[in-house]
Amino acid sequence: MPRPATAFTGAQEMKKTVTWILVADHQHARVFANDGPGRGIEAVDDIALDTHLERSGDLDPHDPDTGFSAKDGVHHGYEPRSDPHRKAGRRFLKDAVAALDAVERKHGFDRLILVAPPRALGELRQMLPETLKQRIIGELDQDLTKATAPELATHLEGVLAV
Repeated sequence: MPRPATAFTGAQEMKKTVTWILVADHQHARVFANDGPGRGIEAVDDIALDTHLERSGDLDPHDPDTGFSAKDGVHHGYEPRSDPHRKAGRRFLKDAVAALDAVERKHGFDRLILVAPPRALGELRQMLPETLKQRIIGELDQDLTKATAPELATHLEGVLAV
């Protein structure tokens, strides 16, 4: 007996799942894209940020802030609590997150993988808006900012079917 015809035709195409890979440290951020298993990864040229962080002493040349001593009532100089070098690095990461967020709002990718050295990775986790956090499918705590696309693909084999 022949099967009844159905409304489904084989011509319907599944939407491809786009995965973006953010590879960053405090001075470099690049994004790569993967369009599915066996497709490899390609650089997303629209999102590549670079900066050069000066030494901490060169970033904040003002005299130390003034503190207060309750014991003798005399003001004493002390070093600022935050390192300006680290502050500049965090600002750079915020710019990278803002660029990703802008693309995500336009539904530019479905999933996200973060690749960064441990400290930068922790800071990225804290900065990501909830919408981006929900897209994370994996993380690598390595500095791969200088890796080529094929080298990066090798590192991602455990996280993504490249």
